[in-house]
Amino acid sequence: MRPGRGALIFPTRSECMKGGEAVVETLITHGVDTAFTVPGESFLYALEGMRKNADKIRVVSVRQEGGGAFMAEAYGKLTGRPAAVFVSRGPGSSNAAIGIHTAMQDSTPMVVFVGHVNAKSMGRESFQEINQHAFFGEVAKAVLSPKNTDDIPHATAEAIRLSTDGRPGPIVVQIPRDVSSMETHTAIPEPTPRTPHTPDLKLIDQAAKIIDAAEAPLIIAGEMISNQNASTELTDFAATGSLPVMSAYRRLDVMANSHVCYAGHLEINRFESQLAAIEACDLVVAIGSRLDGITSADETMLCVGKPLVHIYPDSNILARFESDVSIDSDMKPALDALRKKLAPPSAARIARTQELHNSFLTFSQPGNFTAYGAVDLARVIDTMDRIIDQEATIVTDAGSFSRWIHRYRRFERPHTKAGPMSGAMGYSVPGAVGAKLARPDHEVIAFVGDGGFMMTGQELVTAVEQKLPIRIIVCDNAVHGSILAGQDKTFGPGNEIATVLQSPDFAAIAIAYGAEAYTVTRSDDFEVAFQNARAAKGPSLIHLLTDRRDIAPYGESREAVH
Repeated sequence: MRPGRGALIFPTRSECMKGGEAVVETLITHGVDTAFTVPGESFLYALEGMRKNADKIRVVSVRQEGGGAFMAEAYGKLTGRPAAVFVSRGPGSSNAAIGIHTAMQDSTPMVVFVGHVNAKSMGRESFQEINQHAFFGEVAKAVLSPKNTDDIPHATAEAIRLSTDGRPGPIVVQIPRDVSSMETHTAIPEPTPRTPHTPDLKLIDQAAKIIDAAEAPLIIAGEMISNQNASTELTDFAATGSLPVMSAYRRLDVMANSHVCYAGHLEINRFESQLAAIEACDLVVAIGSRLDGITSADETMLCVGKPLVHIYPDSNILARFESDVSIDSDMKPALDALRKKLAPPSAARIARTQELHNSFLTFSQPGNFTAYGAVDLARVIDTMDRIIDQEATIVTDAGSFSRWIHRYRRFERPHTKAGPMSGAMGYSVPGAVGAKLARPDHEVIAFVGDGGFMMTGQELVTAVEQKLPIRIIVCDNAVHGSILAGQDKTFGPGNEIATVLQSPDFAAIAIAYGAEAYTVTRSDDFEVAFQNARAAKGPSLIHLLTDRRDIAPYGESREAVH
């Protein structure tokens, strides 16, 4: 369905533009102000449109399309608004696919424009051609293909609308090269206000009764809390019912971690009291979470006979689970309506919620887990936390090292955490670029493993070029840690293959790229290096040399590697 037109901008004949330029004009009209690209000949007129509108849309030339898509993902995650990605045909869109997949799994708005082969050549395996519908059909939220130049403004507007409607996600728009170079006389559609998606109040009543009857309820709060800026409503709802909240995987910033109702993060590893609470709970209330495999422990948290209330703005997600009550709604109206229906909590529930919060505080306190190596990531994070404020944005890559940050960094503000739920390595360096462009007044600190940096670390040059003061911390243990741990656990120590790496001098690489850089081999040296890195006017990097035995700050994961 196409968006309502509202007021239209009608170009005169002298103002008629090429199809590629109409893409850019539509983006600007709909509030998209940032685009990432590796330029290609198949979308020259879109590039020209961006050049003509350089004061209205920021264009970031990236080093690889996957990096650009990661930047757009972080930007969309932290703003709730899509950034644009422009790539070419087969090679460009293939490279971008990792970031598009990440945006899909993270429910992040993004609009991707693929400069395609000429319309008459489509379907003939032309130079660099792939079928974008087939390729992205299971990766993107939707793939659109304007048939002619006059369809381009509406297809672009529809892509933007779809990217934020219901469950947000990436939209791919395939535009043939010849179509983008032809003139269009079609008006640029204005944005139409989004219609609020309110809950069925009968279902709210049913959910409230189930929650009130539960003795040991548990909330799982996920991505839609962040996407719809509903942290305040979540906190008020939880406080009213004294309901313990566990954040979904990599969604640690859904509510203040210091709040008495916060009971920890649903990481790959869980701590003992958290596992006990999950086992003992008699009701799961999933709010804004698609209940992905890690969050739900492959759905083992959703046991037969254990009631489930699920609130999510997408009926397709709700249909995946056999819920006692499924509420298809935006977060804010659902949480407000449900809060008003709750009965006062019992003294026993209040005490249980306090106990779970105390267990989280104990677990996340640095000093209760001893590292083998001279660099203790718990001490590193504790030092960092004493220096930065709670408005700083923390970016974490895929990798076991990120579990140290997830355990010891306490998040107090919404939109201060970015990282891939998809487990895509290489997110953090480009993600830091996107995060800084999204929130330029906020400090950005990105943690990345040695493996992840080797995948997209070249985007540090993009940060240098854009003069972005981002801080990159490379946690280098010279192994693919979680895979090595799995090999040791499954086959015994000494049976590793393909998991031990030779690391380069990451500080030297950063300096060659034009950034400042420091190497840290002891925890005691981190503070000086970090303060120096923060003082840099442009990007800076700290190379942490960590021990391969310190895979993750959890018993079994840590002990697996010797």
